[in-house]
Amino acid sequence: MLRIWLAGAVTIAALLPTQVQAQSSGEVRLHGKGHFKGPQKIIAGPRQYIDPPFLVKSVTIPPGTQWELCSGNTYSGCRQFSKSDPGMVMSVRSVRPVAAILSGEVTADGQPLRGNGRSLRGLASEYFVFPETAGNRIEVAPGTAEAMTRGAGDFCHTRGWRTSAHERLQTVGGRFYLADVLCVNDTGR
Repeated sequence: MLRIWLAGAVTIAALLPTQVQAQSSGEVRLHGKGHFKGPQKIIAGPRQYIDPPFLVKSVTIPPGTQWELCSGNTYSGCRQFSKSDPGMVMSVRSVRPVAAILSGEVTADGQPLRGNGRSLRGLASEYFVFPETAGNRIEVAPGTAEAMTRGAGDFCHTRGWRTSAHERLQTVGGRFYLADVLCVNDTGR
């Protein structure tokens, strides 16, 4: 009986690190001291208004993901991280994962693909695959998540909406364009 119990305990112990990693994959860990030590704040998705601001001295980024750590409450003053950093100093008030940039196609004349100017409008939102102004795609320079968010918000304002609830960047020939913009009047961001 003891042998069976010990075998079971060893099996459970061997599985624990894998289960813990599976539970925490996709979560960014902010550390209050360098070299991944000190108090931690674990964040699983976009978060604004971290109060009081968390003084980050190292950050653990899950492999294959990219995150923005921002000094402003609403994703401003951001730095992007695609790998863990054992030594840094930053006062963080908002955090969000950064979606991978979509790659795009160009037409025969080297221009980015365009939409037909149409959108899908609902009662409380409007979705644009390829946002355009005066028949041209909206370029985002520099190609950062912060500039993307600002550009999408500006685009939605011109269409009579308060803000953008979702947006992506698309790269075409080394240039960045807005894509997949969802305009709304109220958002939980």
